[in-house]
Formats: sequence, C-alpha cells, structure tokens
Amino acid sequence: MINLKGLTKSTIMKLKIIVFALLCSIIIVQSCIPSIHPIYTEDKLVDIKEIPGVWVKYEDDGGQQPITSDEEKAQLTFKSDSGQPETWTFRKNGDKSYFLIVDEEGDPAAFDVHIIKLNENFFMDFYPADMPSEDAKRFAGGQQQEHINTFHSIHFFPVHIFAKMEMKSGMLTISMFDPDFLQKLLERRQIRIKHEETENGYILTASPEELQKFASKYAHVKEAFLDEPIELKNKL
Repeated sequence: MINLKGLTKSTIMKLKIIVFALLCSIIIVQSCIPSIHPIYTEDKLVDIKEIPGVWVKYEDDGGQQPITSDEEKAQLTFKSDSGQPETWTFRKNGDKSYFLIVDEEGDPAAFDVHIIKLNENFFMDFYPADMPSEDAKRFAGGQQQEHINTFHSIHFFPVHIFAKMEMKSGMLTISMFDPDFLQKLLERRQIRIKHEETENGYILTASPEELQKFASKYAHVKEAFLDEPIELKNKL
C-alpha cells in the first residue's frame, strides 16, 4: 500500500488521476465515466428494501426474437462460456448503504453501493471495496485468492462510478453514462463541470452537488447513456 500521509489533497488527487490513466485501458471503468468524488450526499440517500438479494444478469437470444415484455425478460438468464450466470449479490451495509459482490465466472469484485433520489430518478454510486475474507475463501474453493478481479487493480486509488437505476416488475436496470457523450459536451463547451483530461479520457473532479446537477439534467437524454444497460432479474 502506498503511504499518502503528508501529501496535500491536490497532490493525492493528481496521483489518483495519473494511476487511473495507466489503468484505464485494462479495467471496466474504461466504458464508464469515472469520478474522484461520489455522487451522493447524505440528504439525497435512500434505502430501497427490494435491493438486497441475488440478482442474475440476462440478455436476449442473440437477436433472433425481440424481447418486448418484463415477463419475457424474467425468463432469460445470461450464461458465460463456463455455463454459470453472472450474479450481483447486494447486502445491507449499515443505514442507506449496500455491499455488492459481482461474480463473473467465479472471478468476483466487491463494491460499496449508495443510492440517491434526484426528483423522480434514482442513481447508484459504485466504489471498489475489499473482499471479505470469508467471501474470498468461498470463491477460491477454501483457499485465499491473491487476485480477485481486474477491477480491483484500482483499489489503491479508487474512483467512483455512478449510473441511473430503474426497478420494475422484479427487474433492475442499471444504465451507465456514456463517456463519449461527456467528451462531446466538453469539446463543444456545452457544459461546465470540473474534470481532468487524460490520454484515455476524462475524469470528473466535480463535487457531489455538481455531479447531481449533471445526472439530473441528462437523466432523460437517451444519448447520455451507453446503448446496452446492465439488466438484472431478481433470483427468487
């Protein structure tokens, strides 16, 4: 672990940006908008009782038949090459806070998750977390894993990721903001929000309040989000 004692806040932020730039090409954050600060503030946090539990990722049948209803979606489960479904397991972690383990083919990653409500819209904030030793041993078949997930390479200098969240008929949809959309706004000077530019994209350095304004403004703009949201069904 790198010792950050004695460093100023501005220096620490610069270090985060430098390290993130180096990691950006190999981690999943590359297709999202990373932020130094969280999007949540205490006054906007909400507790959603339906969130805790195991959720399973699904997709359609390869384009052969369009999926048009929630009932049809609920019957489909995405399976990896190993035949195992990708699961998202949420647990309560104190008041208005959740702990999440995303398991991709037995390669898990852990996150602290907070949910806020802005007007009628809900947003999730993801932040890399340490994997509890009990869970690490479980995924390792009884032996401690030294390497859990590529996403955890940012553990030393974590960044936040926020996304729009929708729940309907036992389905959880998580829509990530599109970094290309943000890039166009910044290059055209259509938005003023604190950020840093790296060779691999932009990193937001804005305050939580500024992030909330950004999310609210573009919550209903289709182009602001990636084409394919993360869609999960509750594993009852």
